Amino acid sequence: MSILIAIATAHNTTRDIAQRIATRLGTFHPTLNKKIDVLDVASVPPSSLPTYDAIIVGSAVHMQRWLSPARSFIHQNRQVLAAANKPTAVWAFSVGVPETAEHAAKEAAKIEGEIKRDVPGLRGHVLFKGRIEREHLPWPVRVYFRWFPGTAEFGDFVEWERVDEWADVVGREVMNGGGGDGGKPAEE
Repeated sequence: MSILIAIATAHNTTRDIAQRIATRLGTFHPTLNKKIDVLDVASVPPSSLPTYDAIIVGSAVHMQRWLSPARSFIHQNRQVLAAANKPTAVWAFSVGVPETAEHAAKEAAKIEGEIKRDVPGLRGHVLFKGRIEREHLPWPVRVYFRWFPGTAEFGDFVEWERVDEWADVVGREVMNGGGGDGGKPAEE
């Protein structure tokens, strides 16, 4: 059994979350941790996709959209990924810093809808909170926040327990042949 976690990251939070998911998935079977690849979407050979039993695609979210390399990866590999329900299953995760729970739900639904246009059999999608630092922002936005301090929160908002819960759901589905509850954590 082998799993691909293909990611697009801007400031490595998505990579950190992908590594955590890989570590957690590796606990489901003694040999599984040796067969989990975490790769940037740009370095995944399209010919390798059918060799995986499960594929997880993750991306940072900027302006309520996945990064361009992740969107391109999904679109360019849509035929393989759309056919991937048998035997391969596909899940997705996003990493952003939405302002409110309502905003997070809308953003997650929008991104999932965009992914499902190319991967209609997507098993599940989740939006995780990430990290944001002032220096990650474009200079005009940094200037704005200097003029209006207190209008943005910066820091590490990753909810590692939620990441673990989602990885556990996906891990159980993978070990059971891909069936299950769609890769949604219990609280969703």
